[in-house]
Amino acid sequence: MNNMTQKEIAVGIFHAINKRDFTEFAEYINEDLVFDFPGVDVMQGSKRVILFFNILFRKYNSLLFNVIDSMIDGEKACVKWNNSGELKDGTPYANNGVTWFHFSKGKIAHMSDYFKDTSFTQ
Repeated sequence: MNNMTQKEIAVGIFHAINKRDFTEFAEYINEDLVFDFPGVDVMQGSKRVILFFNILFRKYNSLLFNVIDSMIDGEKACVKWNNSGELKDGTPYANNGVTWFHFSKGKIAHMSDYFKDTSFTQ
């Protein structure tokens, strides 16, 4: 992982999420990661964020992210994505958004999600 660029890390985190490989996910983030996700309190700590993702994905039979674009500016990155899948009740789900990253010491220190459809957070 030492030789990965920030762009590879920012995009790679979505590949890890798609595989539900949170061991790989953990390699990309600082232990004190701050994660801001719509509809919930800001989370801090890699273990708490990974637990959140594990709980979140229980809502879906399937959910895959497709990275559309990304840009890097110094210690910051932004990744535009769309996703699609199926909720546990069989209802199709799709969304579009961006994730903003801030890096520190070669890993992700802060993530913040912004997406179009926030109805599921109600």
